[in-house]
Amino acid sequence: MKVGKPQSKRTPVRLRHKIQKASAAKQKKARKDAKKNPEWRSRLKKDPGIPNLFPFKNKLLEEIEESKRQKEAEKLRRQELAKAQRQGLTIEANDAEAAELEGEDEELLDLADEDGEEMVDDGDDSNPMAALLASARARAAEYEQEASGDEMDEDEWSGLDEEEDESTVAPKKDSSRKAFDKAFKSVIESSDVVLYVLDARDPDGTRSREVERQIMSAASGSKRLILVLNKIDLIPSPILKDWLRHLRRSFPTIPLRASTPSSNARTFDHKALTVKGTSETLFRALKTYAHASSLKRAITVGVIGYPNVGKSSVINALTSRLGNQKTSCPVGAEAGVTTSLREVKIDNKLKLIDSPGIVFPSASSSSKVSDTLSNVANGSDRHAEDKARLILLNAVAPKEIEDPIPAVTLLLRRLGSTQEGMQKLLDVYGLPPLMSKDGDYTTDFLVQVARKRGRLGKGGVPNIYAAGMTVVTDWWAGRVQGWVEPPKDGESSSGVGDQKEVVKEWSKEFKLEGLWGDDEVKETEMEVEK
Repeated sequence: MKVGKPQSKRTPVRLRHKIQKASAAKQKKARKDAKKNPEWRSRLKKDPGIPNLFPFKNKLLEEIEESKRQKEAEKLRRQELAKAQRQGLTIEANDAEAAELEGEDEELLDLADEDGEEMVDDGDDSNPMAALLASARARAAEYEQEASGDEMDEDEWSGLDEEEDESTVAPKKDSSRKAFDKAFKSVIESSDVVLYVLDARDPDGTRSREVERQIMSAASGSKRLILVLNKIDLIPSPILKDWLRHLRRSFPTIPLRASTPSSNARTFDHKALTVKGTSETLFRALKTYAHASSLKRAITVGVIGYPNVGKSSVINALTSRLGNQKTSCPVGAEAGVTTSLREVKIDNKLKLIDSPGIVFPSASSSSKVSDTLSNVANGSDRHAEDKARLILLNAVAPKEIEDPIPAVTLLLRRLGSTQEGMQKLLDVYGLPPLMSKDGDYTTDFLVQVARKRGRLGKGGVPNIYAAGMTVVTDWWAGRVQGWVEPPKDGESSSGVGDQKEVVKEWSKEFKLEGLWGDDEVKETEMEVEK
């Protein structure tokens, strides 16, 4: 039988291309389905471990366990060493100083013995070495008394720090609240004009009546205070006009757009109130006051306010008004970027001082002190509400936020006062109307946000904490629209009171009249005269 010729295994080009296209289409569909799948999958590849067929697997596992044990032991040893160093630092320093003094005493005694009996017989008055020895012993005794007093002071001060840590919500990195208060007083004392920067979305929440009183009473009332309403692009024009009308009853107020918003922020266009226009207006007002003042030196302008209201951005807007892209002060989306005073010189007539953000007692919190004292049972609720308010003001760093749910609850309460505000919030995340049987809309809202944004844990369980941080971050960036309504006519102001004469006089000094239209100024003056 004749064996046939072996057939070729060559694949036709048409069939090979068909297989490649089908494979590419299948992979594309798999990737698309994976993106639509809401279940969270980590992109980090897991360690496959040591294969069972590896000849020395047991030995390698023992070496790995031994290495882990040694690392843990080394870590514990370092912790104990650091703890011992912290506790024994003062004791070691005192022992070292005492040893030095004892060494000096021994040297002096040796010198005295070597000098002979003649110098000893002369008496203490005629013996300089004996007098020096007595002085050294007196210094040693005095040092021991000071060291014991310092230890007592440190124990007392540590207790005060613990109390401040419990009562203070603002983040503290390297500086304490006492240092921030000292910096604030330094700014007030050295400034001729104080710019009080407020958040346009919640001006009363970022104001402090006590701060305004301190500025007005400093230097016999010779200092000038101007309220700067920043982030005006995040509120509509009617709300902006109402807030300006309300704030100008107490102090001259300037609207300002210090910087451009973040990506995907939902902003409002106020026509002439641009970054360049508002910064140039504020700069001209300060220069007018500087030229009109009789001082032979440059006037100092201090910038104060809550953390992350835009104090450094205000200074950068003033320094970059001529197209200079260099920033004089560092800025960031988190609170606590500015930790110390920073002086920026504009020219020979104007100097600016940037200060760290301090959480002052606001008007809303100070007005509720009596209620808190009368109802101690609600103290924890009041503390949680104040912390939620600070989180919405971006006065707390993200790593310091333990629970964002109270802040989301407060945000839903604010936006839920109007149907339009709640609908805008739901449209941002593409959610249906909230439904809740027990009245807890926050949980239902966060569960839906977690499913929409893929904030899911193992088994597809919604991560409420991650969803809450997502909502808070969107609120900080302006992607969620919302604001506090200004007080109605007749309600008391959160400032020091109605000051018609102060507003008129200071507005003339800075020439703030007619900067944004005569109609608005006349309307404001009519409201002030009422």
